[in-house]
Amino acid sequence: MWLCVSRVGRLAHDAIPVKGTLNLHRWRRLHRDECGGAYTLSYVMVIPFLMLIICLIVESCLMLSAKLGTVYAAYAGARAASVWSSATDWNQAQDRIEKAAIQAMVPFASGSASNSGSPPEFAEEYQTAYDSWATNPVSANYVRSKLANAASQLTVHVVDRPARWDSDIEVKVQYNFPFHVPGVGQLLGQASGSGGYVFPLTSTAIVPNDGPQNATQDLGIGYGKQQ
Repeated sequence: MWLCVSRVGRLAHDAIPVKGTLNLHRWRRLHRDECGGAYTLSYVMVIPFLMLIICLIVESCLMLSAKLGTVYAAYAGARAASVWSSATDWNQAQDRIEKAAIQAMVPFASGSASNSGSPPEFAEEYQTAYDSWATNPVSANYVRSKLANAASQLTVHVVDRPARWDSDIEVKVQYNFPFHVPGVGQLLGQASGSGGYVFPLTSTAIVPNDGPQNATQDLGIGYGKQQ
């Protein structure tokens, strides 16, 4: 290999123009020489594997960010369950729990339009709240894509309604993280019914119930009236 490098180096040196003259014959000789292929072939063979490793690192970082989002979503759902389980009927409380978990997952969800489903019913409400508080807002389509992805790929499960005012509430969430690189998705993920590959990320949060102990079951801050 080193002999080839030395030979190609000499050919390139001989082809350099001297005093403004260009030796085309020597340039053609350098171009036709096959010795350089001996040491460039190894680089060509390694490049695809190197690119795959780089894509694997990028996807792993995105997956870690989504995992943090599931922890936050599980905690938000558990806190919502702690408040609404005693403030309203259980069906409405479950809707509040799911809504809280989805909204918490939006910043960590995928913003790719190909991985998004249909926006939830509260999409307009969420967009209005985002525009009111964001100092440097991103495009509305991007926000809607992330919201739709969180709503379609996040599953929220509450173990059961708390039996006592101070019982523990357990909320479990699962987010199907979508892969953007097909090769990495085939290595780490599983086939999705909607196409592509996903990796299920699961987190669980357990918090104590904050149920009131008075006769009216009212915390005194308007929750019982859906305010």
